Amino acid sequence: MSIVQAEGAPVVSLSGELDTYHAPRLREQLEALVQPGSATVIVDLLRVTYIDSTGLGILVAARKRADSHGGALRLVVKKEGTVYRTLTITGLLSVFSIFPDQETAQTGSALP
Repeated sequence: MSIVQAEGAPVVSLSGELDTYHAPRLREQLEALVQPGSATVIVDLLRVTYIDSTGLGILVAARKRADSHGGALRLVVKKEGTVYRTLTITGLLSVFSIFPDQETAQTGSALP
């Protein structure tokens, strides 16, 4: 996991598996980043190969927290990738703002 302070919003980049073992660290980082006044965070999932229900729950909770602070949680996801497919199957695709890359996520132009 890496975190970069970008112009518009911090970017959390993940790789590998987002599962029960790895999700608690992500939860801690997102809770620290999503605060009043800095509530928009970008989570880059382009290199994530697997996401389980724990990882999905962390993302949903972070989205709710960001919304409550007037911000947003923006996900960078490949349309043909595993994460996109998981979000589609679980019905969570419509819950998130999905972007093809970090630059687009910074501007806020979500995928249809």
